[in-house]
Amino acid sequence: MKKLMYLIGLLVAIVGFWSCENDKDEPVLVSKLEVKEFTSEALMNNPIGNPEVRKMQVYLPKGYDSGTEKYPVVYLLHGLPFTEESFISPETWDPWIGGASPFQSYPDFPENGFKNWIDGLIDSGLIAPMIIVMPNADSMYGFSFYSNSILIGGFEDYIVNDLVNFMDTNYRTLTNKDGRAVIGFSQGGYAAVKFGLLHPDEFGVIASHSGLLYIDGMLSLGDVVIAENPIGFVGPDKDKFLTSAMYAMSSAWSPNLNNPPYMVDLPFDWDSGAIIPSVREKWLEHDVFTMLDKHSESLKSLNGVFIDCGALDELGMTPMVDAFCQKMEAMAIDHTFESFQGGHFTDMYARLERSLAFVSEKMDR
Repeated sequence: MKKLMYLIGLLVAIVGFWSCENDKDEPVLVSKLEVKEFTSEALMNNPIGNPEVRKMQVYLPKGYDSGTEKYPVVYLLHGLPFTEESFISPETWDPWIGGASPFQSYPDFPENGFKNWIDGLIDSGLIAPMIIVMPNADSMYGFSFYSNSILIGGFEDYIVNDLVNFMDTNYRTLTNKDGRAVIGFSQGGYAAVKFGLLHPDEFGVIASHSGLLYIDGMLSLGDVVIAENPIGFVGPDKDKFLTSAMYAMSSAWSPNLNNPPYMVDLPFDWDSGAIIPSVREKWLEHDVFTMLDKHSESLKSLNGVFIDCGALDELGMTPMVDAFCQKMEAMAIDHTFESFQGGHFTDMYARLERSLAFVSEKMDR
């Protein structure tokens, strides 16, 4: 009996050892969220001193490290805060929530963190395995609006040329428009539409959340901006959101290197609040609503256009987004529009789940 028990025990040990050895041979499939940085030529030598070295967060799906497969890429563009951690870290939102800010509630960050949340969307089959890139588009004015400017630098070229080239060179990406999508929130939502209009050969799908899609709508707020500045325009102020946004938009769309100390032309006359026509014309050159007149065929050539805006948007974006969508409708541009009962950022992850599913279905894989 002892001999029999010994043989059984030996057999169990051998089988266990063999199983462990096989486990070692099996690749461990884990996703990664890594921080990278690179130098953007488009941001070099700008007069204001915005840095050309930029960080980014890069999500890599399970199996990336153990295979040779190429993946579609989503470029996920932040609004607030002005950092590559905007979608990663709730703490980066602390200065922007409450107090004098228009935003009184944090976004709906997933409890298990961004990486695990994306893992779950892929594991459930809602989205395909993909690479997600979250770049930093911070300017010394805060908002860069992802625009090329003689003052703050070439933020459009930084994303469309430099970042795309960096990703295609250093990662296993699908290197054609059908394998790329751009999704953005707020100023990033504006950029997503602009990139679709101006760079349809680079991105096949776009998604805009709460984007500034009608600049004349923003220019209608002159009285509100004047009310923030009873003693005159004296520069950006963290406690005056619309005033700081006005300076930032001006740094992107109406820079004037001969107008110190802020080197911008502002769009409003103080103290009347009247729009200055010459500055408005400069702004409209960057207005996606205006761009539609010349570039409607660009949006028609895309594989998908997704746009949403919350009915409770704190910045009043709802009618501006509605105006843009109505113009697309009149031009027979196929698109998906969704409204929801939320604010500018409050439902960020619920909405991102919708847009990720949308672009995943439209991209090559």
